[in-house]
Amino acid sequence: MIQHLTLLAYSTSFNPTICVAVAGVGGLAALIYANRHQSAAINPEPELPAAPFTSENITQRFTSAIPEITRELNLEVASSKQIESFACTDNLCLLWGLIDLGTNIAQISAPVTYRFHVCLHDPWKLETQRDNVIVHAPQLRASIPPAIHTEQMERLAQRGWARGSPASLLNELERQITPTLCQFATDPRRLNLVRDTARKSVAEFVRLWLERERQWGHKRFTKIQVQFADEPALPLAPTLKLLS
Repeated sequence: MIQHLTLLAYSTSFNPTICVAVAGVGGLAALIYANRHQSAAINPEPELPAAPFTSENITQRFTSAIPEITRELNLEVASSKQIESFACTDNLCLLWGLIDLGTNIAQISAPVTYRFHVCLHDPWKLETQRDNVIVHAPQLRASIPPAIHTEQMERLAQRGWARGSPASLLNELERQITPTLCQFATDPRRLNLVRDTARKSVAEFVRLWLERERQWGHKRFTKIQVQFADEPALPLAPTLKLLS
């Protein structure tokens, strides 16, 4: 008896987007401005000019402010939703392949949301160069496991002509989906597809903090460059610039 079991997996419609969930950048903006307005109501004295940031003090002031901005451990910086499809075939033969008993087939497809983050409590380093803030951010990571939208999952099973029910094959395929998706999520090629989106989210996070500290705008900082810890060099072009 010869039995062949084959698993195939493929994906479609990969579309990285800036995410505003969990400790997302959009939600943090509202929190920052709410805190600022609450402080102004409690202490209505005129605001003093902000002490300038330098390469010697900006990192410490940024990391000290993180717990005030959010209690989350991770900053979600990108997400993507796509359809993932999996197929498994089980072929059975007798007499060294002379008699083919048929092939059972199992197929599953479902929308999957991949999310990516940086850990806020990993090391950060910020530097200043004239009107530019250079951000050395923590490594970009995939949030594990990806979210499977099970309510939209589609299953298909097909029995070979002389085979039993393919239900067990379908169950085995379903058990393999989450481990396989975790491998997909951490694939460097997938991380690179969302890297620029994530970079813009980190720059926006830092910009919101600079605004909170009254350090963003004309005659202050107007550009932000972001480099992740797993990148060999700082991108040449600014990640974010103040519009004229």
